[in-house]
Amino acid sequence: MTKVRFRQALAGLPAYVAGKGDAGKVVKLSSNELPFPPASTVIEAGERALATANRYPSAIGSALVEKLAARFGLDQNQVVVGPGSIQVLANALTAVAQAGNNVVYPWRSFEAYPILVGITGASSRQIPLNSQGGHDLNAIMGAVDEETAAVILCSPNNPTGPSLSAMQVREFLRALPQTVLAVLDEAYFEFDTSAGHVDGAALLADFPNLLVLRTFSKAYALAGLRCGYGLTSPQVAAAIRKVATPFGLSAVSEACALAALEAEEALRQQVAEVCEERERVLAVLRHDGWNIPEAGGNFIWFGGQVGAQIQEAALSQGVQTRGFPEGVRVTIGSRAENDQFLAAIREIKPR
Repeated sequence: MTKVRFRQALAGLPAYVAGKGDAGKVVKLSSNELPFPPASTVIEAGERALATANRYPSAIGSALVEKLAARFGLDQNQVVVGPGSIQVLANALTAVAQAGNNVVYPWRSFEAYPILVGITGASSRQIPLNSQGGHDLNAIMGAVDEETAAVILCSPNNPTGPSLSAMQVREFLRALPQTVLAVLDEAYFEFDTSAGHVDGAALLADFPNLLVLRTFSKAYALAGLRCGYGLTSPQVAAAIRKVATPFGLSAVSEACALAALEAEEALRQQVAEVCEERERVLAVLRHDGWNIPEAGGNFIWFGGQVGAQIQEAALSQGVQTRGFPEGVRVTIGSRAENDQFLAAIREIKPR
């Protein structure tokens, strides 16, 4: 047995539990993946990048940074990229948080948050969601104090689904001390069709302490390549780059992300199909008496103890969902996959 002394902070870290399932053997509705493969042009771009895999990629993903900056009307020094938006968040927290600090965020939300906060040595302040599964912004603001290094908001919230409005977030940011890093996690932004929902990119000019996170893993169907990005002020971006691993984004991931941005029309069509399916599934469930919260992402949420029953019934019919202590999250897949799930839970009494 090793006698290596590990950091004390590691002792209290929860383990990240990935959505289980092999899409080749079961219907995998556990990881919020897009049910479509990447576009052929994306695959071709990845193959071309592999031909020069003996060379290092750009240290900071320069080509993708340039493309994203142009897309959002930002300077290139306001964009950071990395192997998933989760790593951009990890780098941001490393840049601002340490022992003695706290980070405030809603709970339940993305389960990586407590892990990433704990690694920095800071403490988590988890603020319960409201009765509709959304953020209690007043309570989140009330938890902020002089030792708060960052606040994380997630819209649409994973795993429950509700999103924040632009007005809500703007008012929140106006009240938040400018010394606190505000992180707006918009991993599911492209699926959000709710009226007046927040678009973090539109707030950057007014709030230099804001970091907006987005990803290519969900709507762009590149979950297996790990590519995400952050939009923020030059000062925050510079701090993130200081702590980031050089060459963190592979050349293949960057090439595929660039190609995916060029295949925007196909992306919009696929996202629209998922959203249409989401609304169909919601209509069926609500007609049957289920109380499902607002769903702004590519998933739906069953809260409460019935979640374990749903998860078990779905798995018995070959459908893998994602269980949490507070409920179960179900990804919106293809129409056939969704119908298989609906059939699997047909005998469960709505709650």
